[in-house]
Amino acid sequence: MDYIQIDRTNCMEIILLEFPAFETQWALHLESWNPQIDRPIALDIAEFADFAIDTICLGLDADIEHLAAITQLMLLKGDAVINYAFRTMFLEQIAHRSSRSGFSVEAFITKLQPLGYYHWLEIDSRCSIYPAGVGSGE
Repeated sequence: MDYIQIDRTNCMEIILLEFPAFETQWALHLESWNPQIDRPIALDIAEFADFAIDTICLGLDADIEHLAAITQLMLLKGDAVINYAFRTMFLEQIAHRSSRSGFSVEAFITKLQPLGYYHWLEIDSRCSIYPAGVGSGE
């Protein structure tokens, strides 16, 4: 996982290389979109967030650790658009879905690397949607 700069031209390609299991869901996502209309990268990252939520729910440590590593990569190497989309469309979507559905995100939170964890704490401080001690640094 050594990438120079990640932007909207290569972000999803990298995700598909790193998560081949996402390909079927990705294909369905593409089929549902009108090719005459530009598709915002934020919608693509939101689709990947749905995949990530399913992965977190399955609870396989290696897969969750890989998600955390990709999150860190996108935050570190992503341009401003990718960085913002991963903070808002990826991390926040996971957080909000966990809050509404009640699935545990603790395994994911504990595997987040420094930048991902920092942004998770930022979401927690703004939203206060997590149980005490989860993602709040307590």
